[in-house]
Amino acid sequence: MTHMSIQRPFRMALRWLLVTLVGALLTLMIVQVVLRYGFNASLLWAEEMCRYMLIWLSFLAAVLAFERGEVASLTFLANALPRVPALLLAALCAALSMALCLLLVWYGWLYAERAGRAVIPAMRFILEDIFGENAPQAPGTFWVYVALPVGMGLLALRLLGDLVLCLAAIPRGETLGQVLDRGQEGLVE
Repeated sequence: MTHMSIQRPFRMALRWLLVTLVGALLTLMIVQVVLRYGFNASLLWAEEMCRYMLIWLSFLAAVLAFERGEVASLTFLANALPRVPALLLAALCAALSMALCLLLVWYGWLYAERAGRAVIPAMRFILEDIFGENAPQAPGTFWVYVALPVGMGLLALRLLGDLVLCLAAIPRGETLGQVLDRGQEGLVE
């Protein structure tokens, strides 16, 4: 079992989740604009829900943006170094980045637990519209705040894969360019 066979289902699930989120976000925004400017009425909860969807979209899409090389990086030093030091530097950078992500997972989770007790007002409005007086309790803002630890946890897993690839490339005689190309294999554009 290769790293690509493990990553492919994860990538596809994440892409479809992001596509679904973007579709729901655009649909909700279009409905809100049409209602507001076409019928002089609006959904009380639409803008808040769009904001929460954008938060989740941002943190989940960071993983795919990293994979595609769309996250800023400084590669001039690694490109100037010989093969083994370049791979070690890339492994060190991946390890440090992974440590930062794990730190954000830890503190993001703590924040979500502490600050996430308030009820999401938009969900309360939706549930009251659907169920009336018998509406169930709306979820808390924990589900908004937990986007940070989930996104950073997924990014940490991706960085762990890069770390392993860089270290495994040293005895195989591969260059950093070959490792980075292998990490990009199978990306659907």
